[in-house]
Formats: sequence, structure tokens, C-alpha cells
Amino acid sequence: MPEPLKFTEDDQIAQKYILEVSPDINKGFATKKYKEINILLKANMISNLNMDFKVSLHVLCDLISEMVQYDKALLYFWDNDLEIMNPYIVRGFSDKLPGSLQQGNLFAEWCMRYGKTFLIPFSSHEEVTNGLQDANAKSMISVPIYESNNIIGTLQLFNERSNFFSEEDAKLLWLLMIQSEVLFRNFEDIENADNLSSLSRTTAQPNLSQFYEQLEREIGRADRRKTPISLLLIEIDDLRDYTLNFGHLKGEQTLNETGSLLMNQVRQIDTFCRYGENRFALILTETDRKGGVIFAERLRDSISRHLFQDEKRERTVQITISAGLATFPFDAKDKITLIHAVEQALHRAKEMGGNRVNLYPAVDSSTIEEKGLTNQVDLNRVTQTIHSIFNLDRLLELVVQIVMEALQAEKSSLLLLDRGNGQFIIKVACGFGKYAELIKNTRVPVENTITGWIAGLRKPFVSANIEEIREIPKSLYKDYRNNSFLSIPLVMDGAVMGVIHLSNKATQGGIFTDEDLQRILPLSKILTHFLSEGVRFEETQRNFSKTALSALSMMLEAKDPYNRGHSERVAHYVEVLGKRMNLSEKEIDQLILSARLHDIGKIAISENLLHKPEKLNEEEVSVVQRHPFFSWKILDALSSEDEEVKNTILQHHEKLDGSGYPYGLVGDQIPLPSRILSVADTYDSMISNRSYRPPISKEEALKNMKSFSNILFDQDVLQNFTEIVK
Repeated sequence: MPEPLKFTEDDQIAQKYILEVSPDINKGFATKKYKEINILLKANMISNLNMDFKVSLHVLCDLISEMVQYDKALLYFWDNDLEIMNPYIVRGFSDKLPGSLQQGNLFAEWCMRYGKTFLIPFSSHEEVTNGLQDANAKSMISVPIYESNNIIGTLQLFNERSNFFSEEDAKLLWLLMIQSEVLFRNFEDIENADNLSSLSRTTAQPNLSQFYEQLEREIGRADRRKTPISLLLIEIDDLRDYTLNFGHLKGEQTLNETGSLLMNQVRQIDTFCRYGENRFALILTETDRKGGVIFAERLRDSISRHLFQDEKRERTVQITISAGLATFPFDAKDKITLIHAVEQALHRAKEMGGNRVNLYPAVDSSTIEEKGLTNQVDLNRVTQTIHSIFNLDRLLELVVQIVMEALQAEKSSLLLLDRGNGQFIIKVACGFGKYAELIKNTRVPVENTITGWIAGLRKPFVSANIEEIREIPKSLYKDYRNNSFLSIPLVMDGAVMGVIHLSNKATQGGIFTDEDLQRILPLSKILTHFLSEGVRFEETQRNFSKTALSALSMMLEAKDPYNRGHSERVAHYVEVLGKRMNLSEKEIDQLILSARLHDIGKIAISENLLHKPEKLNEEEVSVVQRHPFFSWKILDALSSEDEEVKNTILQHHEKLDGSGYPYGLVGDQIPLPSRILSVADTYDSMISNRSYRPPISKEEALKNMKSFSNILFDQDVLQNFTEIVK
């Protein structure tokens, strides 16, 4: 994707045609555009119809024609390899598309540069006039296309009449592009599949230059999406000795068989190939260090348990593999450095005796400690789970995964009691590798099990040494790496509904503590209350979504020494401030919920970046400033009645003078709830400790904020806030 350009004098022309679009749909707009909004809802279904991607785009253009009339339409996608805009859908051009439009146009360049919607009712500038004439038009709309918060293209509508399109037309198109993001995600998936088609996915010697080209593409894609990728380099241990003992033919057969075993466990989205005489390389897309280690250990384990042929063609021989792992962008910023890093990691694994997975720089996977990088939460995983929050199993999985990450547990499970037969059912199992799916829905008896013992206890239990509990047979915990575990029964009105187990803590000496227990009790209570309601899940979806998300947000803050309690303090400030400003009870409740959830989008950002002690560079600032939009996406789980909450969170970093983000709104364009949340959030941040500075006094914070009254902050809001915190 093209690098952002610095403003020039010519950019002033573009600024005149930018239309700031808000996701807010007020009652007046909804009433006036009722038909068009129904069409917007139809667009959500396109990605679920399993149609060819290009056919889906044509269906989308048909829907657009029902919303907004146009003479011509162009849909461009950015080509990362050629670094040009390619026309993917062309409508209304009777002849061949003019050469001036074959690789984009002025309006496509503006969309990619600014990430804004452009409404051009007529032209008073030569450059714009020429751009319109290329399409034989006098007015147009150009809307950016988003995928994973990145701009990958633009949709353009043209008309032969001046002043034809309205701001409402532009807003509808912008909303449609946001609604269709899942569909546009397929574009990069298809592009990725096309690129993979030329790569060898067998153990025959591939063209390494093609593998390197694919690695370059994946790094570029990961950089745009701000997601990690891991490179895994695998080598068969002592293959030379095996070949000397059983011959070169057997050695080659074993190499091919190993390659097949490895490849059978590779995801379709990853890239696998032979890499030298006795090595294999694997690109793991959207995979951080922790995920890469888990996957690599699974590969290592499967190979070590497989029996290969001896000289009599009997399967009696065991072999092992060593692996090195390096992750972009944490270990390297480019392809060459990443390859060098993974080779160093593999070399170190061999030096340490082989049969192990080693991280760059020279870290044995068995000694991973809490380092922020291992605590990442994949935004897409969380967002997809939240969007599917009507699915109980997926919601429970999200709860368990967040608990694991917060307490650094290697294994966790959640079991629910089936009152019909008195047995527990494993609903969620995390950290069990390839066995996780196998043990899901397994029935667990009450007798002679840890689960049954905890259920009978009817209270939370933390143990530093499981061997001290005589009631639990050793056979039940023989596979634990250490003896510490933490379990919570889900009890309502004396009746046990389920049990949550956590084991194998990766930090603090591997011991769970009472402090760990106190951190997850609030979430377990909410979960218990929800499970106790004898109604369908859909009927409690909205309220539970809010309480569960609030609890998850608090838990994520609890493991952050710089933000612990921040959201609750801000919630208190906005509640008192809302009452002082005579807001309605409903408005105050929405403000409190907005405050509790305003930073939940930060789960998509590396903790190393959030806690960086040095000043952030321009690229890092850009990543952090996306968190309101991440929050907004995650909070799509809330019902349409909570649109005010989502919009308040989305815009709480906007400033009166237009210097805020993500939209650069000015003055009254910023809703009052966002202005209130902005003041409370800024104040608490200033008086709290941060990785890059110590806290300042309350007096100094208020003085500093007053100096920006009516510049950054709403004067009336700030004055009322000053009165309540004095």
C-alpha cells in the first residue's frame, strides 16, 4: 500500500472535497432513508451466500443502484505487488475503459492517501475537472474500501449532471462499505490463494525464490493489518546417521514421509515447503510467538511419536525434529532479517541437543515467561466471537481464553452440569493442543474426579501443591507440568451449575495465588448468574453482552499495572458529572457503560507497544490511535439500542479544534457524551502512572486542561468537572 504522503499545496484542493462521515444514524435520517437502510442490511448477507467473489461484488453494485442512482461505477483494489490500483468492477462505460483510468485516478489516490469519503458535486479546479472528464462526468462520489481497518481500494460513482449526489448518498455508501468489510476480506484471501497456487505444497524441491516472494507478500500483508506472522524452520535430527544405517533411499523416503506428516497439520492459509536437504519452512499467518510455539510443539510431538521403517521395512524407528521460530514484527522488520533470525533460532535448538523448539533470540520454548508479546489477543478472533455472541459455546470459549491470558494459565477448561444424568460436560478446553476438540463435549462423572471434588466443595479452591490433597488420586493430575491449580465452582442458590479449572501457570514460579482468584471471581459470578436463568440465551443476549464485556474489560485492566481500575474511576467521574449536568437516567447509564468499555479495543494492540517507556514513533502512534475503532467493532455485540454507547466510545478522542482522532471532528460535531468521556478519561490518565511518565498532581492536571478549555475540551463540561473533583 502506498506510504502516506505529506501535505503539499495541491493537497488543499483535496481538502475542499472531503466529506466527514459519522457512523451515527439518527432518527430523522433513519425515517427518511428507511428503504435504503433496509438495503444496507441486505448487504450483510452477501458474504454468506458462498458466491464467486466477483459475482458477489456485482450483486453489491446492484444493491448500490437501488440506494443511489448513478451513470457509471468503478471499483478499484490496490495491487500490493505492482503497487497500482486495478479496476475490478466497471459499469456504465460503453467502450473500453480509458487508459487514464486503467491504474486508478486522482480520486482513488485521494481515498488511499486520506482514508476519507470525497463528494464532488461540481468542479472549480482544473485537476478535478480533468478527472471528471476522463469518466465523462460532472459529479462523483469516491468512498474508501476497508479491510481489517486498512484501506484496500475505493468505490466511485459518477453522473453526467452537476450537483447530482447528496451528502446523504455519500453517507449511505460509506456505511455500506463498512457493512461489507467481511466481503472485502475475501479479496486478500483470494489474492493469497492465487499466490499460493504457484508454490509447491509437496516435499519435492520447490522454487525457493517463490517461497521468498510469498514471505515478502505475507510480511507486507501483516504490516498493513498490524498482525504478527511467524516463520518456522524445521530440521530432522540425525538424518545423516539414519541414512548411513538404512541407506540413502530409506533416508529420502523418511524425509518425504516427514514432510507429509507435517503438511497434513498445516492450515490452508499457511505456506509450507521443502527448505534445503533436510529442512522444511512454514509461514504461519496471523500467528504470534505463543501461537507459533504451541503449533511447533504439536508438530514436534507428532513426529516423535511416529514410527518409521527400518532396514526390514518394519516400523520400529523413531526420529525427532528441531525447530526455530521467529516472529514479525517483534524479531525482525523485513524478510532478510526474519530469515536470519529463524536460522539462528534453529541453530541454537540443535546446539542444545535437538528435539526442541527454540525461539529467537535463543529462548527455549519451555521457559517462556510473561513478556507482553505472549499475551496478545487476536482482534479478529475476539470480534468474530463477540459478533456470534448468541452462540453460547463461542461465548464461553471467549471467557475462558481471556481468563487464561489474564492469569497466564497454560491449560483451562469449563464444564457444565447436565442435570439429566448428573454428569459434567466439557464445554471448553483450551491449552490441550490437538486433543482440545477431541475432549470437548466429553462427559465427566462426579465420582473420583477433580471436577466432582470441587463441585462437592462448593467454594473456590487454589492449591500450590495438588499432591497434598489426599482426596484426589494422582492419576487425575499426572499430565500436569506442575502441581498448582485453581478451580471455581459455578454455584447459584446452593446448586452447582459448572466448574472452571485453570492449571500450569507459566509465571511466578508456576503457583496460582489468592490474588489470582480474586481477579476472576467477578467474572465467574456474572457467568453463574447468566447460566442460572432458565430462559433462552437470545432473550438475555443484550444485558449479558454488556456485563460480560465490562467484566472482561476490567480483567484485562487488572493485569495492566498502568491502567488498573482506570475504567471504573472514569465511570465514577462521568456518573457524577452527568448528574451535575442534569442528564437523564438513561443518558447517565449509557455514559457509565461507555466509560467501562472505552478502552476494550486495546486488547488488539501489543502490550509492549502500550507500555513502551520511550516516545512512540509515527507508525506506533497510528496503531494506538486505532483503538477507538477497534472498540467500536468489538462492541457490535451490543444491540442497536446501544448505538449511543458505541458512538460515544468511537469519538471520545476527538478534540474541539479538530486535532483529535479517528475522524478529526470539530466543535459540535462531537456528541456531548463523547466530550464528557474525553474530559474524565484525560484527567484520570494525567494523574495516573504511565510507562513513559510519572503521574502529575490533581491541581496540575486541572490547570493543564483549563489551558486548553474551548480548544481541546468543552468549556462547560470542564468547568462542571473541575467542581466535582476539587
